[in-house]
Amino acid sequence: MRRLERLREERDAVVVAHSFQRPEVQEIADFAGGKLECALFAAESSASTVVVCGVDFMAELVAVLCPGKRVLLAEPEAKCPMVAMLEREQLLRMRERLPAVFVGYVKARAEQLELCDFVCTHESALQVVEGAEGDVVVVPDSQVAEYLRMRTGRRLIGAEAYCPPHIRITPAEVKMLREAHPEAEVLAHPQCRRDVLELADAVLDSAGMVEHAAKSPREEFIVACETGVLHRLRACSPEKSFYPASERAVCSKHRLTDASSVLWCLEDMSGEVRVEEEKAARLRELMRRGGAIG
Repeated sequence: MRRLERLREERDAVVVAHSFQRPEVQEIADFAGGKLECALFAAESSASTVVVCGVDFMAELVAVLCPGKRVLLAEPEAKCPMVAMLEREQLLRMRERLPAVFVGYVKARAEQLELCDFVCTHESALQVVEGAEGDVVVVPDSQVAEYLRMRTGRRLIGAEAYCPPHIRITPAEVKMLREAHPEAEVLAHPQCRRDVLELADAVLDSAGMVEHAAKSPREEFIVACETGVLHRLRACSPEKSFYPASERAVCSKHRLTDASSVLWCLEDMSGEVRVEEEKAARLRELMRRGGAIG
């Protein structure tokens, strides 16, 4: 640990970790939270280097919001399976074929988001979708598209990508836990299936869950989300009880990163992730237009 601290100082680095990471990784990070949360923290930091403990597109998001900083992905093999399900060429063909407004969910690759008209969080997308004229295409997550359909009542076209750990959570599991903990509030991630979202008391991303649980008068929560978020929930609200909706909701790609990944990344200054500034500037504008950032 002393070696890690020495390298962090020598490299003028800050370490950010997504809340789906291993507890040990979250503990050594300067900040742990949601992907956008981490990127904004890194942007506000005075450090010249950012080590990202997360998946590939999270490192790109950090690079987009941190112009002039060196961004390193601690585990280069941590590649999100969801974004890999939608190739850039497929999205280009969709754009050519469909005269529609393309709404990009912020959890996507830069090469996907740059082809969209807006880049949004699941919350800011509601206003964009409701105000859009004509057809709307939501990429890349099909379940976020389903969530937006459920909330707005609009007909939407969704891509066929999905988040494997969130899709594994079933309504039967949530119902069983609700029977065992009738006073518990059900929190569901927007990348869950619609039949799970329909059982939720609140639909929130990982950062929203942490904030909501801390403020809620409830003492128990059923968490329909990737299980890594439980560490941060329990750390921020230690007096409350959190039950994973499914023990199968684990992202194997997030779990590739461990403390040694961070150490060797700083030792070698390896795993650099770059987004050309012209593209990054366009993406920042799309994020402002879509309400993902101020």
